Amino acid sequence: MKAFDKFCDILDGIASVVCTIFVIFLTLLIGINVIMRYVFSSPIAWQYEATLVCMSWIVFIGMVITFHNDENMRLTFVSNAMPEKVRNVWIVVMDLITLAFLIVGGYYSISVVQNAMSTSYQTIPVSKMFFYLPFPIGCAMSACQIINISYKRLTGRLNVPAEEEEV
Repeated sequence: MKAFDKFCDILDGIASVVCTIFVIFLTLLIGINVIMRYVFSSPIAWQYEATLVCMSWIVFIGMVITFHNDENMRLTFVSNAMPEKVRNVWIVVMDLITLAFLIVGGYYSISVVQNAMSTSYQTIPVSKMFFYLPFPIGCAMSACQIINISYKRLTGRLNVPAEEEEV
């Protein structure tokens, strides 16, 4: 299982790099577009569509990082009311439900990606597939993270704090 843990660390690193690159790109693009729009009265035509694609990648690849750090959203008021021994099992059950959603959603999103391959954006010569592609990729990477965290939790290598912070 150490090899799988190392693999999950690599996935987390890839997700971190991808998200960092897109956040830096978006910051620069939006900043430059503000200057172009208000100083030169000539906005960047493709900024909106590029922002949509980048945000899609940030959200769905970024979820890999939250699962790796075991910081995904949960109904903590329920698990906090449980005894500590039951809490780990409850959290694993919630993670398995999330895992099932990721598997089903990732599977069906592949056909959405395939259908979008033949269409392009109006202002940038990029297939709309790139907007939908991060969802199945993020689902597969997140599924690995959930399996790894759940295994650690069940084997006692990952302890849940006595009371998780409520959201």
